[in-house]
Amino acid sequence: MKIVVLSITPYKEKDAIIDAINEQGEMTFLAKGILDPKNKNSALNNLLVVADIEINEGNYKYPVLKSASIIENPMKVTNDYYYLCSLMLMAEVTKTLVQDDEKERIFNSLMSAVICMKTAESPWAILLSYFAKIFKETGYEFEVKHCVFCGSKQGIVTFSFNDGGFICQNCLEPDMERDLTKEQMLIIRSSFLVSDMAKAIFEVSKENALVVLNKFFEFIKESYGVSLKGAALINK
Repeated sequence: MKIVVLSITPYKEKDAIIDAINEQGEMTFLAKGILDPKNKNSALNNLLVVADIEINEGNYKYPVLKSASIIENPMKVTNDYYYLCSLMLMAEVTKTLVQDDEKERIFNSLMSAVICMKTAESPWAILLSYFAKIFKETGYEFEVKHCVFCGSKQGIVTFSFNDGGFICQNCLEPDMERDLTKEQMLIIRSSFLVSDMAKAIFEVSKENALVVLNKFFEFIKESYGVSLKGAALINK
């Protein structure tokens, strides 16, 4: 079965418990000897590794890894700091925001995002699009094609998480924030319109990406009740 690794927890000496996602949802298994660099399956000891595995039911609490064939290891020879932070965030939001019965719907997008991000010039477009995919699959569908109130495509002046999307000048209320630039609103629009991670190819600067990401982090804290650990790292 194909999996994407979400977390690795050391267990006893060189063994580890691996939480992963597959086409049926989330799964947990024991990988014996995986923390030994000489182990044939040691490549699984990395977040978001995509692999084809076989497991055996045994006398342990969890099924035991029998064999693994690596499809994609996201680690590069030279790992950019923001690239690594992006991988951590993708794993974290998948594990913490997506319920068990929703994980099967996100599997293909996560696998595609991991594969595409490794060869992309920067991680930003794929990371933002994956966040948008998470929001949609967990019940938050924002309006990014026209004003959420009147349906107008003209005079869009802000994006409101509280109100559910874009707002035009005519529907703007005095207490509504207008702290995003036109370029940043277009980035949000592009992120939510991506259906295939391989098509997340719009341009995003680091500065604009971090502004939009921090808006996402605020929304996650308010709506999901989760403070992402990776948020502090990517803002360093």
